[in-house]
Amino acid sequence: MSESFRRSNPAATRPWRLRFAGAALVLATSLLVACGGGGSMGSSTPPAVNCGGNTCATGMITIQDAAGDFLSYTVDVTSLQLTRASGAVVETLPATTRVDFAQLVSLAELVSAGQIPPGDYTGATITLNFANANILADDGNGGSVALAPVDASGAPITGNLTLNVTLDAHNHLVLTAGRIARLALDFNLAVSNAVNLAAKTVTVSPVIQASLARPATEQIRVRGAFVSADTAANTYTVAVRPFHLGSGSTGQVTVHVADTTSYEVEGTSYTGAAGLAALAAEPANTLVAGFGTLDTSTLTFTASRVLAGSSLGSSTSDRLTGVVVGRSGNALTVRGGDFDSHDGSFDFLGGPITVNLGPATKVTSAGDSATHVIGDISVGQRITAVGTATVDHAAGSATLDATAGRVRMEFTSMWGTVVGSSTAQPLHLALQAIEGRDPAKFNFAGTGATSATDANAADYTINTGSLGLLMGTQSAQAALQGVSAGPARVFGFVVPFGTATTVDFNAQSLVSFPQSDSDLLVNWTLPGSTGPFPGLMASSSAISLDFTGVGLVHVLATGPMRTNLLTLPTTPQVVGSTGFVTGYSIGHLHARVVESFATFTDFVAALAADQNGTTPVVGIDAHGQYDSATNTLSATRMAVILNN
Repeated sequence: MSESFRRSNPAATRPWRLRFAGAALVLATSLLVACGGGGSMGSSTPPAVNCGGNTCATGMITIQDAAGDFLSYTVDVTSLQLTRASGAVVETLPATTRVDFAQLVSLAELVSAGQIPPGDYTGATITLNFANANILADDGNGGSVALAPVDASGAPITGNLTLNVTLDAHNHLVLTAGRIARLALDFNLAVSNAVNLAAKTVTVSPVIQASLARPATEQIRVRGAFVSADTAANTYTVAVRPFHLGSGSTGQVTVHVADTTSYEVEGTSYTGAAGLAALAAEPANTLVAGFGTLDTSTLTFTASRVLAGSSLGSSTSDRLTGVVVGRSGNALTVRGGDFDSHDGSFDFLGGPITVNLGPATKVTSAGDSATHVIGDISVGQRITAVGTATVDHAAGSATLDATAGRVRMEFTSMWGTVVGSSTAQPLHLALQAIEGRDPAKFNFAGTGATSATDANAADYTINTGSLGLLMGTQSAQAALQGVSAGPARVFGFVVPFGTATTVDFNAQSLVSFPQSDSDLLVNWTLPGSTGPFPGLMASSSAISLDFTGVGLVHVLATGPMRTNLLTLPTTPQVVGSTGFVTGYSIGHLHARVVESFATFTDFVAALAADQNGTTPVVGIDAHGQYDSATNTLSATRMAVILNN
C-alpha cells in the first residue's frame, strides 16, 4: 500500500468491504482489476453503525460522470458505504440498481438522502459488477459497437470489483444530528478507459473523485416516489429512488419549486402553481423527478423542471429518448436510443429506431406549457417518445408506435464553429456535433420551407434573440461579444419541420469558446512513464508535461474539437484554478485506492511525493479553461493514475 494513502488516512490498514456496481463507477474498477482483485480487501467485515430517533444526520450523496466517448456505459450498482475514521461503515443504498453512467455527463443524480449516524467520515467503499455490463461506443458511421471490458493484461473483467476512496484530509464528511451534509462522487470515463474498436474491447483504469463542495450551477436530478405536496409552502416531498430503482428508498427530500418551474404531469404541461396543484393531486408513490440546483449554503434543492407519473415512466407503455436524424412524412428515424420498457427494464439501442407519429400523437416541449403538434418535430431535435415498441435487441434497433402515444421535445445541444460575425442575427455555425453525433449522419431533407432552405450543417443558423430573456438585463448582443471564431455550444429547440427559412434553431442558452471547458488527456504506454512531470516539486505552482513514451491518447478536447498535443509548438502546463470549486485525485492501481484533494497545492505536494523516479504514471485528465496564448490549462479538476 502506498505511503501517500497512509498519510491521508490513518485508518488505511483497516479492512474495508463493500459491494457496489455501476457504469460510472467503472473508473474505479480498474484499480481492482490491475491487481487481479475483486471483492473485499480483507477477510473481516468492519462493524456497521446505526442511529435512531433524533440522533441521525442527513447525508446527501450524488453521482456524476465526466465526459467520455461512450454511447452507453451500463453496469450494476450493488452497494455504496461510507467509512468512519474508526473503520465502521454505513450502507447508503437499499438494493442493487442498474446505471448508465454515460447519461450522467452533465447531470448529477441524488443517490441517497439517508439518515446517517453522526460522525467523522473519511471515505467511501464502492463495489461494481461487470457481469452484465453494456458498454457501447460510436463506430464512426452513425452506429455503435459493443465493447468488452478488459484489464491492462487483456483479461476480461467480470464479477464484483471494489475500490476505496479517501476524502481530502482537511475536508472530511462531518455529520451532526439535524444537519444536512453533501458528498459528491465524480467519475472520469475519459481517463479511465481506452477503447479498441478493432478488438471491440475497452481497457479500464480507474479514477473517481470525492468532494464536499460543488458549483452552485450544477444540475441535479432528484428522483423518487411522491410522498406529499405543500402548495402553500411551494414544496413537495419524495422518497428518493435513484436511477431505475423500482422500490425502497434512500431517504426523503423536500423539493422547492418556483412560479417559473415547468411541469409535465401524466403527459400534460403546466407552469408554476398549476403544476404543483396537479402534482398534489397524484396518488402517493407516483414516480416524480425534479431537475434543478442545490443551494450550497442551505443545501436546499429547487427544481426548475418536474416530471411525474406517466411522463416519467409507465407500466403500460414503452419509452425512448434519442435524437431525430431524419424524417419522412410521419416517420422519424432516431439514434442514440435510451429505451425504457413497460416491464421496468432498460437498455441502450445503438441501431436505427423508427418512431411512427399520427394525428392523435400528443406533443409537449420541455420547459413550456404551449400547444404543440407533430409538425414541430424536426431533424436534429432530441425527443422522448412514448408508445408501444417492437425491439430487436440483437441488432439494437426498434420500431415505436406513438400514433396513440406522445412525444416530448427535449432541450437539444449543438456544438459548432462561428462563421462570420459573432453578433450577427441569426448566428451562423459550422456544426461539429448534434447531441454528440456527427452532423454528416443527419438527413436534413424536408426541414426547410423549400429544398433551398433545408438546414445545412456547414452553415447552420441560430436565433439568439431569446437569450436576453434568460440573462435578465443582459442583452443577447452583450452575451455574444465573447464569441469568437472558436467553438460555441447552444441549447434550445429545432424550428418546426418544413418551416426553416432563415433560422434553423432557436437558442435558449449559449456557451462561447472563452467560457468552454477543455480536457487535456494523455496516456502513456504501459507500464507508464516515470518522468511525465519534469521538475515537479512539492512547492511547484504548475505541472509541466513530458510526452516521452506517450500512448495513443494525447489530445486537448473542447467539446467535439480535438487538438493533437504533439502538434503544439510547446508542451502545455497545468495550473490550479482560482475562484472555482476544485477537486483533484490520485489513483493507485495496486493499492486499490483513490486519494481526493480539495486544493491544487495539496494535490501537487502529494503527487511530488509519489514521483520518486520509479512510480509510473499511466494517464492524466486535466479539466478546466485552456489559454492558447500561454499554452496553460487552469484545472478545476485533475486526475492522475499511478501504476503502483
